[in-house]
Amino acid sequence: MSKQKMEEWLTATASTDALSPARQLLTKLFDLGTFVETDRLLAAGVVTGYGCVDGSPVYAYAQDHNVCCGAVGKAQADKIRALYALASENGAPVVAVFDSDGAKLGEGVDAMNALSEILTATTRLSGVVPMIAVINGACVGSAAMIAAACDVVIKREDADYYLNPGDAAATADVTVEDEDALFNAVHQVLSYLPSNNLESTPIYEFDQPTALPTDTADAAAAVADADDLLELTLGGDSKAAFARIGGRAVGLLTLCGDKLGREAAKAARFVRLCDSFSLPVVTFVDAAAFGCVNCASKLATAYSEATVAKISVITGRAYGTVYVAAAGKEAGADAVLAWPNATISALAPEAAVCLFRKEELAAMTDPAKQRPQIIADYAATECSPKAAAENGWLTDVILPAETRGKVAALLGMLENKRVSTLPKKHVNIRL
Repeated sequence: MSKQKMEEWLTATASTDALSPARQLLTKLFDLGTFVETDRLLAAGVVTGYGCVDGSPVYAYAQDHNVCCGAVGKAQADKIRALYALASENGAPVVAVFDSDGAKLGEGVDAMNALSEILTATTRLSGVVPMIAVINGACVGSAAMIAAACDVVIKREDADYYLNPGDAAATADVTVEDEDALFNAVHQVLSYLPSNNLESTPIYEFDQPTALPTDTADAAAAVADADDLLELTLGGDSKAAFARIGGRAVGLLTLCGDKLGREAAKAARFVRLCDSFSLPVVTFVDAAAFGCVNCASKLATAYSEATVAKISVITGRAYGTVYVAAAGKEAGADAVLAWPNATISALAPEAAVCLFRKEELAAMTDPAKQRPQIIADYAATECSPKAAAENGWLTDVILPAETRGKVAALLGMLENKRVSTLPKKHVNIRL
């Protein structure tokens, strides 16, 4: 090919490339003028490249629905694995934008192998660099497994995210309305996480929060720096969030409810994410029990295995298994604070009085009136934070208004925490 024809071909290719929605999406993601495409001339149904997001290097790929509907085949897998290798070697996050109708069926088993290669590469990179899945179109079947293997899943509300046709849509960590909001959320998440597991997050300037905590529901927002909290979907009344306290990134977890179910398993994954990238975990506890043993085991394992700084604040109930899993010093918490209204007990007071106040219960003449009084008296005397502190179970009893100051001071004290663990491949967490 002559030089003139080569230049004409490259010009025509660049013109066509500029129309690609995938390239336009990645241009939205990166800082202006920083996007560099890799393997540009390899048409594989995916656009790969790198650039800067808020000044920090990031690698990204976006499935190109204009090329075979973004179908995944061997060429696409090779292109994505090459990008993962660059991210691993250079210690930078990966953002994956999903928009594909599925596997390239004409390749037969090779297409299934391609999906397996991408999933394996994603899993191997997990915990090394942050990985964010962005669902902007179809993300179904095996592709949904790849997205779910990422650290955080951000989904446009009208996008498809499920494993099998007819399944209920899978729950993303963050759901937004449109493309612009998608990438704003990506920028937010990346701002809370370091570039890799060997680095720390930068310290930002901050403003004090304007409100003081009054109950468990608003504790996380009141402790975080002003307007510096990104909530993730957890389920029930429990919450998980990235935030900053004193300009430093932390993970905030609120365990709240009569019986913790699937949200406890999601909370366990959040704790493991924070631990992977050395974000301290602050847990607010007001829960009576777990709904299943597997969920309890997952959270207990994640919490005890995590070596980052862990602070528990008991804002209400911490009974039995909940205290054992996530609220007590022996669960691995470096410090345990409690509000004056907290109730800490091996059994719910309603059950405990049946064992320890039998005589009083037997002597009741008006059970409807007297039983609640007996329960309240038992909770105030035997389950109070004062009694727990006297037994050495608590670090301190504090007023709600003191929570931010006490937590910030403890985070500063624990900033350089180092823990040596036994040599092993991994914990055999119950799944």
